[in-house]
Amino acid sequence: MDSPYTWLYALYGAQDYDNIRIDTQFTNRALTPASAGLMCRYSEEKGWFEYNVSADGTYNVLFGRWLSVGVVEYLPITDGTSKEILPTGTTQTIGLTCADATLWLYVNEALIRKVDVSSYDLKEGKIGLAASSYENTPIVVGFDWVTVSEP
Repeated sequence: MDSPYTWLYALYGAQDYDNIRIDTQFTNRALTPASAGLMCRYSEEKGWFEYNVSADGTYNVLFGRWLSVGVVEYLPITDGTSKEILPTGTTQTIGLTCADATLWLYVNEALIRKVDVSSYDLKEGKIGLAASSYENTPIVVGFDWVTVSEP
């Protein structure tokens, strides 16, 4: 990414999932802050859940929804820090389980948090990857693999 404050998404559009686990291995080759993330229950009409891990050791979960073409509203659900998140340049894994009304957040196979999302009306949707640049450019995030499984 060559532009600051840019979010890129790659959606798997073949089908919708309800309860799902997504894992990916990535290397953040960017300056801090920059993030890589996973998405579940994506719907253009209803919104989606997004789990982002930043190179500065922080993470967040957002509820995103389109307000109009190219304009997204992000509502923070939770955030925090984790010693499991490795610094820029290190290959690591993140995982997201979307099961019923709970999101399970993983970093390098360690469960770092469970998040109650029962107040959001998202039952199913697409899955995907996310990368964000914030104020730093250029940003390079390399995703090595993605696995999708039942929780």
